[in-house]
Amino acid sequence: MASLNRSRINISGILLASGASRRIKSTKQLLVFQKEFLINYVVNKILESKIEDLFVILGYHRDEITNVLDTRPKIVDNPGWKIGKSSSIKVGVKSAGKTTDGLIFFLVDQPFINKEIINTLINEFQNSIDNIIAPRVNGRLCNPVLFGKKYYKELMDLSGEQGGKVIINNAKDVRWVDWEDERLLLDIDTDEDYKNILGNYSLSSS
Repeated sequence: MASLNRSRINISGILLASGASRRIKSTKQLLVFQKEFLINYVVNKILESKIEDLFVILGYHRDEITNVLDTRPKIVDNPGWKIGKSSSIKVGVKSAGKTTDGLIFFLVDQPFINKEIINTLINEFQNSIDNIIAPRVNGRLCNPVLFGKKYYKELMDLSGEQGGKVIINNAKDVRWVDWEDERLLLDIDTDEDYKNILGNYSLSSS
């Protein structure tokens, strides 16, 4: 693969946390994970990395979540959160895209991210000419994904529940990062998922 050193890059993080917990009894963002609210646990993991700035997109139960949220990230309100995932992606691009070379999109219900995978995505972007850096486990796309500014317009053109996968499937400049930890595929959509996540956690987790 061709490579190019992009010096002095600025990569921001977008934590998508505005959606409602329709298939789980509790507010997903405020589930307890390792004695912290899930959203704060994920924020801590992201801020251990090379991410320059982190923007947290809130909507559903915004005030309740804001009251307990870590004070380090920038909080961005998404009044159109009911439209679907694309609305939060657009708010994130509008908030952070003007001053960045790339954005990494994170999901609030994915606690097994760590600084190693985040920094790997950033390093791959910095040392390549590819504009999407995406991890996969056993051949399956997973999050988080880094989009270079070349794709900001396409991100802004998403609608409803569409996410970045639509763009990735059509892009010709995707660099894949194969990751061995299968827990990167886990997220929380149901109470059963939450129990599974708790059962898969170990103190050796990064």
